[in-house]
Amino acid sequence: MGPDEVVALTAVAGAALVQAAGTDAWAGMRTWASRWWGRLDEQRQRAELERLDAARTALSAADEPEAAHQAGYWSGRFEMLLELLPPEARAEAVAELRALVGQRPPAHGATIVNVSGDGPVSVQSGDHNHMVNHFGSGA
Repeated sequence: MGPDEVVALTAVAGAALVQAAGTDAWAGMRTWASRWWGRLDEQRQRAELERLDAARTALSAADEPEAAHQAGYWSGRFEMLLELLPPEARAEAVAELRALVGQRPPAHGATIVNVSGDGPVSVQSGDHNHMVNHFGSGA
């Protein structure tokens, strides 16, 4: 998995975590994420649960810039752990992240497009797909 693919996958995972914070999906996401970062270490899992709870509290009153900041923060945490894992564990963690965000591994030669600006971030992965984004007040 190349660096661009890691960035795209972790960006989607970070956004998914932030989006789940205000929904009924949060309990499952919270448990899954604490286990993913904790990697079978119960003490670390408890620390992650506390961090996730603090994020949900912050997100409950967050505006768009704060939500974008949180998505970037969690994306970076996903990416950092992937970088620290040995290759075998990394492959398993990537598979778990892909399952979380509903992605299949990109086909050989797939392109990943990461479009960002001063506002929302859009990430697209795969071949032969189509995406149209409209950002701004006229969207």
